[in-house]
Amino acid sequence: MRPTLPPILDEGALTRIHEKSLDLLERVGIIFHTHEALDLLRTHGCPVDYERSWASLPQAFVRWALEQAPRVITLEARDPGQSITLDGTRSYHTTDSQGTRAADPDSGEIRPSTLEDLELGLRLADALDQVAIVNVLVAANDVPAHLRNLQHFASAFAQTGKHVRCGVLDPRLVDLLVELTHWVTGETAFRPIFSTVDCTISPLMHDGPMTEACLRLAKLGVPIMVYPMPLAGGTAPVTLAGTVLVHNIEFLSGLALFQAANPGTPIIYGTGASQLDMATGAFGGSADGQLLRLALRDLARFYDLPVNMWGLSTASRQLDALYGHEATANTLFSQLAGADEIFSIGLMGDAQILSLDKLVLDNHFARQTALMCETLEVSGETLRAELIEAVGIGGSYLTRRETRDDTRRFYVPKWPTASPDWRLQIQEERRSLLEIHQPMPLPEGAHEEIAGLLARADAMLQSTPAS
Repeated sequence: MRPTLPPILDEGALTRIHEKSLDLLERVGIIFHTHEALDLLRTHGCPVDYERSWASLPQAFVRWALEQAPRVITLEARDPGQSITLDGTRSYHTTDSQGTRAADPDSGEIRPSTLEDLELGLRLADALDQVAIVNVLVAANDVPAHLRNLQHFASAFAQTGKHVRCGVLDPRLVDLLVELTHWVTGETAFRPIFSTVDCTISPLMHDGPMTEACLRLAKLGVPIMVYPMPLAGGTAPVTLAGTVLVHNIEFLSGLALFQAANPGTPIIYGTGASQLDMATGAFGGSADGQLLRLALRDLARFYDLPVNMWGLSTASRQLDALYGHEATANTLFSQLAGADEIFSIGLMGDAQILSLDKLVLDNHFARQTALMCETLEVSGETLRAELIEAVGIGGSYLTRRETRDDTRRFYVPKWPTASPDWRLQIQEERRSLLEIHQPMPLPEGAHEEIAGLLARADAMLQSTPAS
């Protein structure tokens, strides 16, 4: 067993939040801005009001939905050897997502992100050993808006063999994504080498296009991270417990909808709740906000579902002391909390700015915090009682054969290494990785097929109105 922080919610508190969530889902209900969701819920016996886009989710229905969700989830990858399983035994790091700007690797200038920035970040993420899940880091702002979401997926599949994650913003993209996965895997049958995100709208709402896309992806068995983002004091009560309740209601509403679409749909518990700084109105609050995520971790465990938590996040716009403090504290906290996924490698400035150097530095931080949280192996081989007896009092271990052998097996080099400037080490590592690393190649002819697919999608998405 890996060491984890103890729960902060006891069984009584968890049960109270759960039961109150079920009560409010039934009595207050939830808004779904799509008739497709309302039609589906109606077939499962849920009262709906099409004029208000409202549904009531009966308690028995939600309890049934919770029973359908799988407890262990495999996230498949284009390279099958890089598929991972979320089963509670370890934490996996993911890149951050949804950024809009990039720091120029040479000048440091912060500007709107481009397709080139995205593809460099994706390729670097593919090269980093601590990144297991590759989110689409930033928007390709130089790609037309109607085609951007599909281009993000095409670029991600081309630049990494790891599992890809990105929100799908338009239900019309789903069939195109299925075709795209055929070309990049070379396989006839659809294999979900990506997962998606369902972001709720706090308080107590779901949007239309993203929800419809998730419904269609659920029917294909694509894993979905339901990710509420209530703000304590803004879109949720200022009390942490009240914000936890809003968050859990929204999460359960998403889980129930997608189980109705396809019982057994893999669902990941996202922990996006945060705080509104009541003094300034800024996003993100004080240190007690960590209790939000720990409480949500407890709820995910109460439901026996995989949980995603914050990690190498920072409000800083540069790699400074604030970044070091926030990144280390958040990641160590999530690692000790036993999160299945720890996300936020690569972005700074409150998840808005891609920094290639931060990608590399985050990778080191991820490795260091994982080492801090490992269990200590105690065995006859590691205790070395016979060696201690042989060396005796006042002896030396440096010349012993066991020291040489154990150094090769167990020694962890100090990082950063001695250098006048660790930044130079990071920059050199980034340049070297981008120069040397080559992602897993696509099947023969795939590049041409993908170009044709994007051209067809360009024409179709411009001529066909979104639902």
